[in-house]
Amino acid sequence: MNFNDDGYAAMLLTMALSPDREEYAHPYTTQEFRRLEAAVRKSELRRLGALLTADISALMIYLGLTEDEGYRAYTLLHRTVPLSYALEGLARQGIDVVTCYDADYPARLRRKLDAAAPPFFYRCGNAALLNRPAVAVVGIQGVKTDDGVREALGKLVRDAAQSGYTILTGGELGVSRVAARLAGDCGGTLLDVLGGGMTEHVHADGIAELIATDRAAAVSLVHPETVFTVPHAVARNKVLFSLADAAFVFSTDGRRGESDILQSRCCDWVYAWEGSPACRALIARGAIPMGSVKNASFEDMSRHWNSSNSEQLNMFDLM
Repeated sequence: MNFNDDGYAAMLLTMALSPDREEYAHPYTTQEFRRLEAAVRKSELRRLGALLTADISALMIYLGLTEDEGYRAYTLLHRTVPLSYALEGLARQGIDVVTCYDADYPARLRRKLDAAAPPFFYRCGNAALLNRPAVAVVGIQGVKTDDGVREALGKLVRDAAQSGYTILTGGELGVSRVAARLAGDCGGTLLDVLGGGMTEHVHADGIAELIATDRAAAVSLVHPETVFTVPHAVARNKVLFSLADAAFVFSTDGRRGESDILQSRCCDWVYAWEGSPACRALIARGAIPMGSVKNASFEDMSRHWNSSNSEQLNMFDLM
């Protein structure tokens, strides 16, 4: 892993070096980081990497930070030794870190999320999959997949894989795991955007084999050993939807931020399964009922996604 000064500073400021986040200074949130980044650009420092050699006084003078804020930034920027150990440990597991200053940071995240784009993420597997056409298959664990869901899911995954689309999931039990297995069985590729548990996930049977043969990748916004939580899943979903040409929501609990995603247009083409009550609420907010495109070919649907002049009508456009 080779980083320029800007990327290295971004990691120092925002990365948690352990899953429990027990550190002398709390890493910056995305919002805090973007504010600091903007302040740096307006200052005489110009580049984030210039902070690596700045003392507390310089941080206060050039960026207008208070003494406490300056101490926090200075402390984070001087975690170089523990960061190096952390990166070495990740590398041994086949996990690397991608920052927003790296050339292979997905252009879709910059375009769709703008200032909300994560400063960095963890990645394992085939990096090229993050920039390929992708169809997201979304569902929560604990919801039974009935015959109708399995049939629709199977057809979607097979057609998408045959058309060269990567299958994009949240990696959870249920619909996501079924879609991942189908993608593997039909010779497709898989990209999992995780809300926690990355270390365990990438070594699980099936996923590990796909990663080893360059047919899969996994990314996470949180430390690879951090456990899955709903707040992590909410943040994860913004990235998942932003990386997708179209998203198919088969189940949700209404707490994963999909309505906000519809409003912000992270993904212009969001379909929802009418059989789920929470999905019906998404349809009321602007998602497309899957039943309305039941007889449409994948080629016909993807032609709409790829058209620069075609955008999904959203209820928020009428408000």
